[in-house]
Amino acid sequence: MNKILRLGWLVALVFSLTACSRDIPDTLLHLDYLDDRALEAPETELTYSEIDGEYVHDFIKSNKDKAVRWTATVSRIENDSTFELKEPLLPSILVTFSEELNQPLEVGDIVTFKGLLIGYGETFGKDPLWVVRPAHLEETTADELDELIEYQEKAKEKVRDESR
Repeated sequence: MNKILRLGWLVALVFSLTACSRDIPDTLLHLDYLDDRALEAPETELTYSEIDGEYVHDFIKSNKDKAVRWTATVSRIENDSTFELKEPLLPSILVTFSEELNQPLEVGDIVTFKGLLIGYGETFGKDPLWVVRPAHLEETTADELDELIEYQEKAKEKVRDESR
């Protein structure tokens, strides 16, 4: 009887651990991080109340079976697996990698990741933040790097024009 209870407890533990872990879906969500709408009003950081006509939190919930693939610059390191990524005029991305990284990331590194978008939040309409967890690093393509550099240059120009 004691062995059966132990075996049942072990099965329940294994089930709960595997049920709690989330896989990263193969299907990609068509939601670009680099949003040129941010360049239209550079005096304010772009925030999202809705996406494709749907309340942002409902949009995320209804697309939990899809992953995002985004490229951005590391702006802050929280720990060995959680990083904040940020581009000018856009919300930050708080990303947590599910696997140990082969080499440590540093502030200023450009990274591409694929992960599960689980949330979006703002602090009184400021400091918007996308939350992606779990995620894993992907190799940045030449097109992704070109798109990021082009966005950064446009944003820098808009900010410079705005400060004149």
